[in-house]
Amino acid sequence: MRFIVIIFLFCLFCFGCVKRPSKSPEPTIEYLDFTSSKTGGVDNGQLIIGYEDGDGDIFTEEKATIPNLIIKFYYYNTGTQQFTGFYDINVSDTFAIAKIITQPGDGFKGKSIKGEIYIPMTEFRPADSIKIFKYAIFAIDQAKHKSNVITTPQFTVNY
Repeated sequence: MRFIVIIFLFCLFCFGCVKRPSKSPEPTIEYLDFTSSKTGGVDNGQLIIGYEDGDGDIFTEEKATIPNLIIKFYYYNTGTQQFTGFYDINVSDTFAIAKIITQPGDGFKGKSIKGEIYIPMTEFRPADSIKIFKYAIFAIDQAKHKSNVITTPQFTVNY
């Protein structure tokens, strides 16, 4: 009898701690990692973001032309000692990196999904003179639901 109680408590502990998948149609994202290097005079990086979406429409179709992941760039301004958006005179707006994240495989529409997105970041900063920076990131799903906005920790490069 004691053996059955121990098995019951063990199963209750194991299965009671499992997080249920999200059913929210609004996607959520989280910062996981960023790595960078400079090869042949060109900045290269990789940003890893975790995501969860209750209805599986965080990704776009293969033929999409509208970005669904927006990465805003902020640099450390030594004069004000604050992070400031980098103003791009070419577009008369703050510098941003826009990415199109497409459906993997057969797609996941209508299904609760969770995973990681690996984003290659060629030229991840607008100027080599910028050494300390960070990003603010958000996603927009196909139903136009905006995710939470995440801010990465600050990054420092010495090249």
